[in-house]
Amino acid sequence: MSARGHVTDAGAATPPVTVFSRRVEPDGDATPVLSELVDALGGFEGCFSAGAKVLIKPNFVAPFPAATTDLAIIAAVAERIRAAGGVPVVGESSGYEFAANSTHEVLGVRPYLAERGIEFVNLDEYPYEEVTLEASGQRVELTRLALESELVVNLPVLKGHTITKVTGAVKNFFGLLSRDSRRRLHVSGLHESIGALARHFPTALHFADARNLLIRAVFSDVRPLGFFLAAEDPFALDHFGSKLLGIDPDSVVHLTGVPDYRVDGALPEGAEAELSRRDAPRDRLHRAMYSAFYLVDEVKSRSVGGESIIPHLHWNLGVHPELGDLSDAELERLAGVCPVGAIDISQRRIIAEKCMPVRCMACLRAASEPDAVRLKGLNPPKPTAGPKSAPEDAE
Repeated sequence: MSARGHVTDAGAATPPVTVFSRRVEPDGDATPVLSELVDALGGFEGCFSAGAKVLIKPNFVAPFPAATTDLAIIAAVAERIRAAGGVPVVGESSGYEFAANSTHEVLGVRPYLAERGIEFVNLDEYPYEEVTLEASGQRVELTRLALESELVVNLPVLKGHTITKVTGAVKNFFGLLSRDSRRRLHVSGLHESIGALARHFPTALHFADARNLLIRAVFSDVRPLGFFLAAEDPFALDHFGSKLLGIDPDSVVHLTGVPDYRVDGALPEGAEAELSRRDAPRDRLHRAMYSAFYLVDEVKSRSVGGESIIPHLHWNLGVHPELGDLSDAELERLAGVCPVGAIDISQRRIIAEKCMPVRCMACLRAASEPDAVRLKGLNPPKPTAGPKSAPEDAE
């Protein structure tokens, strides 16, 4: 399978790049497939000098396992980097409306990596450096960790996204920016900056987990998909990945300059099925609403400063849990399940201030009584696998 022709300035067609696609069970161990894909890209040997720092960039957008990079995948990549003579360092923040440390804690990131001797850096707590993105001329604050590393190994989870339609290998670099830069770019030049930032790392290698289909980045129902992808070119990977999600890649604004590519390996059934452009009035309304959140926050930040109001906007207009009709025993059990102590037993309510920066939905997944926990908001996901299908993503 090949796609989008690409012609050089001299008028000669460039050789197609390759997107490697492999089948994997949605709930299965993907590490053998990952090792095969690392080999397909030529391995890590020769990609960096001995003892060099190699940044592993996962996706820890929010505390939902299906929407975030599998920790076993990270460990497997780290071992291959070590075997090639590099020093792996995992660096990540979280989605803008979530607290990074709480997100990492709920996901169990630090103890898992520490047990395997892998360094982890919360990018919110690491210095940023202002750089110019050559492809767009935009000035951004980029984590110094990326600038100190000889290679970036990009480990996104392929998903739909309310604002950008698709988030995958290209958009995963956005998490390398400071929160101030991310908020500002959401207001002006978002799609241009996403593409320009990915092009700022031309030697990065990309491995995308597409074992499950999530139509939104967070708070989405989860369905099996069964793929794992790898490529040297993130735009080609996401172009093909968009089709796996059922989204027309030509409608994804940041997927510009996609080279001609071929797919090595597994193809989806019904590959010629009609693709959605996600431009229905409801889709456009949601994009406008979430984009407006950042505009309001940017104006507020410039005028009066202080903490971001986006978590409050997401809580009140997005998705959050609310306790319903439940027994005293169920209430106490769910209070013990909540990782941030957000369930007030005496008041029989969820404390917004504690739940807001996490919204992990552990209470929803653990609830055993009907209507014990309800999803509130303007656009809650509609579960497809029974009443306890866990919502897994935010924008």
